[in-house]
Amino acid sequence: MENNKVKHRFITGFTGLRALAVIGVILYHFNPQLFSGGYLGVPIFLTLSGYLVTDHLIGEYQQTNTFDYGNFWYKRIKKLYPTLIMMLFATAAYITFFQRNLLANLWQSIVTNLTYTYNWYEILNGQSYFQNFAGSQSPFTHLWTLAVEGQFYLIWPLIVMLILRFFNKGRQKSEALNQKQVLYVALGLSLFSIIEMALLYQHGVDPSRVYYGTDTRMFSILLGAALAVIWPSNRIMHHAGKEQNVFFNVIGGIGLFLMAILVFTVGAQSTFLYRGGMVLFSLATVLTMWAVVANAGFWNKRLTNPIFNWIGSRSYEIYVYQLPVFVFFGDKFKDIADHQLIYGIVELLLIGVISELSYRCIQIPFGHYDYRALFHKIIAYIKKLSKLQIVLFVILTFGIFGIIQSTLINPHQANHTQLAKRIKENSQKEKDHNKKLAERIKSKQAIKRPQADVTEFEKEGLSATQLNEAEKFSGCAVGDSVMLSGRDDLQKIFPRLYIDAAVSRQTTDGVSTLQSLSNQGLMGKNIIIGLGTNGEIKDDTIKQIMQIAGSKRHVYWINVHVPTQPWQNTDNDTLNNAQKQYHNLTVIDWNDYIKDHPDWLYSDSTHPNQTGSVKYASFIANEILKK
Repeated sequence: MENNKVKHRFITGFTGLRALAVIGVILYHFNPQLFSGGYLGVPIFLTLSGYLVTDHLIGEYQQTNTFDYGNFWYKRIKKLYPTLIMMLFATAAYITFFQRNLLANLWQSIVTNLTYTYNWYEILNGQSYFQNFAGSQSPFTHLWTLAVEGQFYLIWPLIVMLILRFFNKGRQKSEALNQKQVLYVALGLSLFSIIEMALLYQHGVDPSRVYYGTDTRMFSILLGAALAVIWPSNRIMHHAGKEQNVFFNVIGGIGLFLMAILVFTVGAQSTFLYRGGMVLFSLATVLTMWAVVANAGFWNKRLTNPIFNWIGSRSYEIYVYQLPVFVFFGDKFKDIADHQLIYGIVELLLIGVISELSYRCIQIPFGHYDYRALFHKIIAYIKKLSKLQIVLFVILTFGIFGIIQSTLINPHQANHTQLAKRIKENSQKEKDHNKKLAERIKSKQAIKRPQADVTEFEKEGLSATQLNEAEKFSGCAVGDSVMLSGRDDLQKIFPRLYIDAAVSRQTTDGVSTLQSLSNQGLMGKNIIIGLGTNGEIKDDTIKQIMQIAGSKRHVYWINVHVPTQPWQNTDNDTLNNAQKQYHNLTVIDWNDYIKDHPDWLYSDSTHPNQTGSVKYASFIANEILKK
């Protein structure tokens, strides 16, 4: 009885860790700049899965000298599939009736999620984890993690079973189990995964392949598996001594401290993340798990409380439903920046209510249902269907209808695809153009603007004098996908302007980019900044950029128009305050100019469309060149 009680404690401690993971993921949505590593909640889930599955495998083999692979998968399906199926089909039903621009590729998303291959589908189709535009963002992007875990459930038990059988031939049930080879294989495969991630990552290139890949992310799972061999759940301490309590207090403290530091400092596209940062976070998670499973010290108790218990026990439902809520809510209420507190509370309430209903009405009843007798009970079960279950059946039916419809949709007709295509094309143009432009700037060659471009922008109110000044304008521009969307027209007006814009670029990334341009001699006499779309602008970041610019260069900062995100107004207030502090900083009020012209933007209410691109470039030029 005491052993079961102690084991229950470490399970509740793990539930607390799950709560921390899902809290991090949610906070990352609300403020990716402040909680820049909130996405690191995913390695917590992966590491916990690695430990629990491996501990179960070894424990069962220790007692029975075998492992029931079929029963293992039966239990996994019972636990994971009901909620997943309901979410997929409910989301498909919503898309069918209320957000039809997402019908493209819907059926592929459903099939690959049900077969746990979604991460590879994203990779093979060139889908970026980081190029997600409000109103047209896929509500399934986050499910790549379930695919990685599903593939682990499929392959790892077979590997462990083969290792245990080979190295325990003739073993009696009463004899100790030789399992150190499982540890060696887990650590060896972890090292392979870590090295592959570091080698495949390329600075400045979209890291989605590395981010999604089972091969490049499996080290988190396998490090958890290694802990299960080193310290299995049956080693829980019943009566830890003073020194043991102190030791595990320190171990758990170090783990949680490292996790917190990384969450607040490491961005999703930083080089450090892929060349050591994610590994360090996984190791920190292992240390924390070790303190919890050992049941020594106070960390188990600290992670066990009613709030964490509720969040952790429903973490699967919360994780599965959080992105659809964010995507659909953001599409219907695009002015979230003006009501961020209210909208944030509403989104959290929606996620909480949906997760609770899913947990009580889907997970509990269907997770305990005896599917082996399904065919014998199906008729009787239909007769006993409650009104709620009938409603769920109707939702599933509409979901199936939407999936079938999606097979007839040309994915290239989707609005978000037009934006993604434009971004991709402009990114390639920027790369090709900048290589030639850098050579001409360094050799001080004259750069002329085609006459056709002059005529085009004169229609937008730019005078001949202004266009002549723009042709001689020396400088660089550093921005995110908004600038990248409008770069063609900005380049036409300012032919000598060296533009470096990238998707999902955080404001902090602008510091290193600007420093790199300075080192290459490409910064010029003026600097245009177009950052802040993807998160909070901090005073320290502005200070660093102004220090790099120096007092003799003028900095023009295009403020933020991203009404679908809560940080829009905060960022613009920060920029207005900075303008008062720095004599050579001018804020270009793009937000005020564009807010009354939604037809100049794509459906995400943020990126300029083809018409908006001309307006974007012309407005910036007018603000810079006005007398």
